[in-house]
Amino acid sequence: MDYRLLCVIAFACWGGWGFVSKLATRSSSPPALALWATVASLVPIAAFAFTVGRTELRPTPLIALAGLLAGFATLAFYLALARGPASVVVPLTGMYILVPALLGIVLLHEPATLTRLLGMASAALAVFLLSR
Repeated sequence: MDYRLLCVIAFACWGGWGFVSKLATRSSSPPALALWATVASLVPIAAFAFTVGRTELRPTPLIALAGLLAGFATLAFYLALARGPASVVVPLTGMYILVPALLGIVLLHEPATLTRLLGMASAALAVFLLSR
């Protein structure tokens, strides 16, 4: 499957996730949301991991660090979502896209093209405007 189609699927699912998560804050606590949403997310992930024969399921320190960071981000997201409006929380937390973009340029020496820099600036401006 082409990576662009996968990006559209991820975009749509994350958009739905942000909205449904806000609805869930009306009847569930942030700890319950974080726990059960994470447990539920393991269903498609485990199905994929165990059906793709060439996948090696051995953990590594970087995988563990990625999981820990995702866990802390998930907790912070649900706490923020329970306390603030989804129209502000979701765009602000969506700014995470700038972190790997900047780190890719600085640490991985990926090209800092004018269009990428304009895209990052536009994303920052969009989130600023959405969260006002």
